Amino acid sequence: MATSSAALLGPSYITFLTRRNVRHFSGLPIPPPTGGPTDPNSLGGFITTIAEKLGMGELATGGLQLAVIGGAVAGFRYFGGFFLEYLKKQTIAAVDFDSRDESYSWILNWLNDHPYSRNASRFSVSTTITRAGQRLIGEGLDAHKLPPVYFLPAPGMFGHRVAKDAANEEIWTCLCIYVYVYLNRLLWLTRERPQPSSAAAAAATSSPALERIQISTFGRSRSLLEDLVLNAQKQYIDRDLSRTVVYAADQYGAWRRTRSRPKRPLSTIVIPTNVKSDLVVDAQEFLVSEKWYSDRGIPYRRGYLLYGTPGSGKTSFVYSLAGELGLNIYVVNLSNKSLTDDTLGELVTETPSRCILLIEDVDAAFVQRTKGEGTITNNITFSGLLNAIDGVAAQEGRILCMTTNHIEKLDAALIRPGRIDVRVHFGNATQNQAYELFQKFYPSLKEDESHALASSFASKVPDMKFSMAHLQGFLMGHKRNPKDAVQLVTKWVTSHNDTTNDSSTTSKD
Repeated sequence: MATSSAALLGPSYITFLTRRNVRHFSGLPIPPPTGGPTDPNSLGGFITTIAEKLGMGELATGGLQLAVIGGAVAGFRYFGGFFLEYLKKQTIAAVDFDSRDESYSWILNWLNDHPYSRNASRFSVSTTITRAGQRLIGEGLDAHKLPPVYFLPAPGMFGHRVAKDAANEEIWTCLCIYVYVYLNRLLWLTRERPQPSSAAAAAATSSPALERIQISTFGRSRSLLEDLVLNAQKQYIDRDLSRTVVYAADQYGAWRRTRSRPKRPLSTIVIPTNVKSDLVVDAQEFLVSEKWYSDRGIPYRRGYLLYGTPGSGKTSFVYSLAGELGLNIYVVNLSNKSLTDDTLGELVTETPSRCILLIEDVDAAFVQRTKGEGTITNNITFSGLLNAIDGVAAQEGRILCMTTNHIEKLDAALIRPGRIDVRVHFGNATQNQAYELFQKFYPSLKEDESHALASSFASKVPDMKFSMAHLQGFLMGHKRNPKDAVQLVTKWVTSHNDTTNDSSTTSKD
């Protein structure tokens, strides 16, 4: 059986070897320990020296050492954060986008078109771009196509607690970081969304979830980030260059983008040519006459009242005018139950300096300074409406358009000069308008055939008897058969002689 080396060496032999080694190295100088509490060059040694001079005991000296070292560590942690922030400010430039601001829509639209967003392995899909609770629907698509789709960076990859809300619930921030390249420069993007820790707290929050996007890059210069923001703004606005955007007042007293539609050429509006040209020239002259108004102390505003029979094309002309001038439309519905004098004034004040403010069917809201029959629950007073239109805080540079079917019901103070500068009457269709409408409905006809059929159609339509909406409704029923329209129009006129104002046969302006 094999025996181990430990069994072969007795205790006396091991002791002999140990003593021999100690005697062998005893002649060498042994360096003093460093870094210990007695080393005068260390922090502990320095504290010990001070404590000895003060006559402190060993226990007090140890406590003082712990206190000093703990304070040094805490100070480093506290001031280290400031140092890191200072270092970041000196080496990193960053820009923030808040979901309550319009710029948030710009950057989301820019991210949607960036190649990285379409190649990212973690992304969110949406048919709308949301900002501060508003749904910004994708534009530029025809009705027969599929809905638009946005591919955006998804928040929520990481989470950390940031604060507590009023209900003492912890608020966590869902954070996701992405790396982009823009103009050969490295960018990193973070998208944050604060969320309550409990489902009950989240359900109790009625306001839309706020989000924040931050884009950062190395370097102190902010020119690259400014260029990115301006590029994103231009890219977002370019979507609407060929469209008219419509905004409406929501229940919170803020403007909400409802839709956009392709600009409607003035040539598609069948009204007397002189009316179209005069109004367009007047509006164009107004938009370039700000200094002229200022020099004479006149409020820089212009008001148009479009009145006449229902279905005569008043609202359609406003849309066409907006497209011709390149302006957006802000629609105020006076029957909105949530609107008050204060919110109406704020809405009008917040309109851009270049826009069309549209108030439709103003006679239905107010009849001789009293509330209209159809708007009993209206919370807007007549004086509140007047102050919003041309009060001290009213926006300048905008064009006011009001429509009404009954001008005789309007109070004189509402349509006095200064509030309403131009009045335009939209009456029933003349035979010339019937001729023009027929040709626009059948543009594929040859010139001679189109002229003959249009003339025959117009001669059978009584002058100033039917609105444009009436004639349009009839032609819609024969949009593929112009000859049938000419043959059947006499029968249609006879059957409608007594029902000209029947609402069931009229279409929206």
